[in-house]
Amino acid sequence: MVLVSILGDFHSSILPIFYEFKEQIAKHILIYDDSEHDTKQLKKILKGQDFFLANYETQDGRKLNFEILPIKVKEDSFESIQECYKEIIQQSKDPKNIFLNSTDGLTSITLVLTNQLLELGSNIIVYDRYANTYNLHSKNSMSKHKVGKIIDIKNHLRLKGYDLISFTNRFTLERRKPLIKEITQNLSQFKNFANTYTRTESSKGFYKGLIQQMGENKEQFVKGSIFEEYIYWLIKDNFDVDDIMTGVIVQFDKDVNNEIDILIMKDNHLHTIECKFTDNFKTSEYLYKTDSIINYIDDDSKGMILSVGNKIIGHQDLARGKNDNINFYVVKEFSEIDFLSKVKSWFNV
Repeated sequence: MVLVSILGDFHSSILPIFYEFKEQIAKHILIYDDSEHDTKQLKKILKGQDFFLANYETQDGRKLNFEILPIKVKEDSFESIQECYKEIIQQSKDPKNIFLNSTDGLTSITLVLTNQLLELGSNIIVYDRYANTYNLHSKNSMSKHKVGKIIDIKNHLRLKGYDLISFTNRFTLERRKPLIKEITQNLSQFKNFANTYTRTESSKGFYKGLIQQMGENKEQFVKGSIFEEYIYWLIKDNFDVDDIMTGVIVQFDKDVNNEIDILIMKDNHLHTIECKFTDNFKTSEYLYKTDSIINYIDDDSKGMILSVGNKIIGHQDLARGKNDNINFYVVKEFSEIDFLSKVKSWFNV
């Protein structure tokens, strides 16, 4: 199989189809426009493809081994697109083995290549990133398919060319889960404790005893991570998400590291939640941070800023959040039922 992916406005759209067919691919051709933006995006995707080849193993322990071939095209030049077409044909002995993923591809390139490849008996794939399905077209037929292979968070990030620096592993999370649940039975009471907590104080007390059992006593852990892990388990235990992580650090660009409280993967869409267990934060800063993260991780990502306390969100920040696909869940008293209802409706989980 020769998979041809066209980089368009939504670069994340090529990943689900690539992942679906990864074990059948002999060559992966990446078509990109000669603009500075697309050239930069191509470098990230090539980095991700190289990492995937080096690290991914099939269920039977095989390494993948396919050729990656980038082709630069001038979108507004018919001659350039024709040269691209000829190069695609040269890469396959049988045109029926060519599958063009036209999803979100630049219109001129997609239109010319689709018409010519269909005449040769090649196949065209159109992915619906909202339904997580794809249509498979030939010259005389069309069939609809559900994407069956979901990319986990680690591979999603790395396929986009990002380095996953660290995250809280599931063994640590499972070990701490009973203690996290016990600590957060009364969130208001625990918040009062956390807001005044210092690791240098006496180790006596109900909460400090539980914290010591977890082997953590840093202020950052008590004032932030415990609440984040509580939210992690609420989501994981109540929804059929495809993958979820907490305590994540990702390097998006050189010297650009971001700490992410929670990442959720559902139907090949990656979402994020920022958890604030204090009233002392600037809304605009976390709006900017969350907006930046969702722009990096997925073209259709949604974000949520969760705050428990007396924080008041201004009308301007609420409007900006709505415009940037970021939902505020800000309450004085936390209700698990109400929160889970909001997560379900906002992230479609």
